[in-house]
Amino acid sequence: MSSSKINTREIVLSAMIAALYVAITFVFSAISFGPIQFRLAEMLNCLVIYDKRYIWGISLGVLISNMQSSLGIIDITWGTLTTIITLSIVYLVIRKFSDTKVKMGICVAITTVLMGFLVAIELAYVLKVPFFYTWGTVSLGELGVMLIGAVVIYLLGENVNLSLSARR
Repeated sequence: MSSSKINTREIVLSAMIAALYVAITFVFSAISFGPIQFRLAEMLNCLVIYDKRYIWGISLGVLISNMQSSLGIIDITWGTLTTIITLSIVYLVIRKFSDTKVKMGICVAITTVLMGFLVAIELAYVLKVPFFYTWGTVSLGELGVMLIGAVVIYLLGENVNLSLSARR
């Protein structure tokens, strides 16, 4: 019975993270899509350092948010896969470290480079924009939001239990 409570709690928390991601993306939709983007909801990627299960809520948020994208099913599919791939790699790398600040720095670095790269592949293919320019602009936007997110999520994590587990 206890495991069903934990599963229900995890599902609800993942749904809340997805809803938060969608809400932030929609409020700032003018700057959340395209070759030059500053998707503020991406700061939620920093949550993965506290629990790998955030990957699902964030990815669901990306999937729903990308339904608004002018690129349609390509962005819905590729954007969601990009998030799952990138955050899974972040988790695999950071689990070897114990210091929260180091984990946060690694998370910022990996998401900036890899998310920018994978999104640039999609945009270069679909929109026929220059790959390296797009990689640079998307990565700069990602770096900006991830640095903001790193500070906000770190400070929040110092005062609130961000683990999805019932206990810390």
